[in-house]
Order: sequence, then C-alpha cells, then structure tokens
Amino acid sequence: MIRLRPRPIALALMVAFPSVLIGMTARGQATPGPRPLEEIVVTARRLDLEVQAQVTAALREDRYANDRHVTVNVRNGIVTLEGFVTDEWDLRALRRAASKVAGVKKVVNNLDLVLGGE
Repeated sequence: MIRLRPRPIALALMVAFPSVLIGMTARGQATPGPRPLEEIVVTARRLDLEVQAQVTAALREDRYANDRHVTVNVRNGIVTLEGFVTDEWDLRALRRAASKVAGVKKVVNNLDLVLGGE
C-alpha cells in the first residue's frame, strides 16, 4: 500500500484559505453555483451584438474606408466582413478599422474586390 504525504504548500493553502474547502467566500457568503447554459449563451450573444455595433460604427467613422457595400457579422468575437469593395485600399482600411475595436479576436475577410467599380 502506497501512502501519499500531503505537500507542505497544499497544507499551508488549506490553513490559510479554508473558505475554499467549504465553498464560502471571504465574507462568509456561499459561493454561487454554476450559471445556467442559457444565461451564458445570451450573454455571449449580447456581447457579440455590442461588438458588431462598435465595429459598424468604427467602419462608418473611418474616413479612409468605403463601407457602403459591407456587412459585419460577429460570432464569439470573430468579425466577418462580407460584401464588396472597389479598391484594395478600402479593403485594408476596413480590416484595420475592424481589428482596432475592443473585443475583436480576429477579422475574417470575405470581401470581394471589384476593380474599377465594375
């Protein structure tokens, strides 16, 4: 039979923070249980809608980008730009403006480049 000795660090943590062992906060309140999945999904969707509004506003405010034919979609912080632009400069400016918004993890470019406005 193998006996495991408790590590001194683990013992010190258990003595210093007994509230972790019994599920209490430092103020003596019970720690909240796990949140329901629906609440997490709704919260994530709300954050995506906020990021989408911020990215759309940032694209409209950027004086170097033409966003008339661009749609912004956000899922889990990943921004997808869809539509078309008529200049590579607009394409770069749109990607740059979208990537500067707080909460954007990645910008996916699904924009078509139509040269000469054709």
